[in-house]
Amino acid sequence: MDLGFIGLGSMGTRIVNLLLDGGHTLTVWARRSASIEPFANRVVEVSSPRDVAAATQLIGLCVWDEHDVEDVLLRDDGVLSGLRPGGVVCIHSTISPGGCRDLALRVTEAGGHLIDATVSVGARLPKLLTMVGGDRAAVEQALPALTAIGAPVLHLGPVGSGQVAKLVNNTMLAATIGLGEDAIAFGSELGLDAAALTVALTAGSSGGTWTHFVSTSGGPLREPHATEWARKDVGFANALASEAGLDLDREILRLARRGVVVVTEGTGA
Repeated sequence: MDLGFIGLGSMGTRIVNLLLDGGHTLTVWARRSASIEPFANRVVEVSSPRDVAAATQLIGLCVWDEHDVEDVLLRDDGVLSGLRPGGVVCIHSTISPGGCRDLALRVTEAGGHLIDATVSVGARLPKLLTMVGGDRAAVEQALPALTAIGAPVLHLGPVGSGQVAKLVNNTMLAATIGLGEDAIAFGSELGLDAAALTVALTAGSSGGTWTHFVSTSGGPLREPHATEWARKDVGFANALASEAGLDLDREILRLARRGVVVVTEGTGA
């Protein structure tokens, strides 16, 4: 399948490698040509998002945030200016569900379809958990690409559903980070060495992804840009809860807000 792709950060690079390994042909655009160098002679590089859309029927986007998604789609030489009739835009980026639905209307007006297919590292490496929202016909059209990158691939409902699922996933991750921080502090107050306890919690039945984000040296283990998801995604989750009239002090949201502090401000035990 001839595919287009925009967004060659760490997750985008992973997706592109999976698509190439799946035998797909990719046309790509990046703001910096250096981002494409690792794929030399394996992809077709073009000069604008418009050219990506004009050359392919399915365009994947994995740029950082909602502003970047809007820019790539709506700029003068953006994807929508070159979209083929019936073309499918597949958003892998994590953005607000409402923003995703608004962009879907813009894509529909341009004669195409939009689906959201958020991803998360799961147990079935090297593939990714892929959570999809959108019209069933458009999702089925994208399945050759989605199954190349995803295991499982879950169609969860209309446009925006993939975003909601990703936000719930990341809210739970942030909550476990907050809980892990409290567990290390609890053990320290009981006289245990924090570093040794962190090793124990990582190796035992309570271990999980949260341990990668908690440090005993006063800061998170990840690079700053890689931890910005916490503030962004938990913020979206709180906004969704507020819009739905839900309790903002429910346990998962309260713990997630604590986890945001741990990840982004480095308050590790």
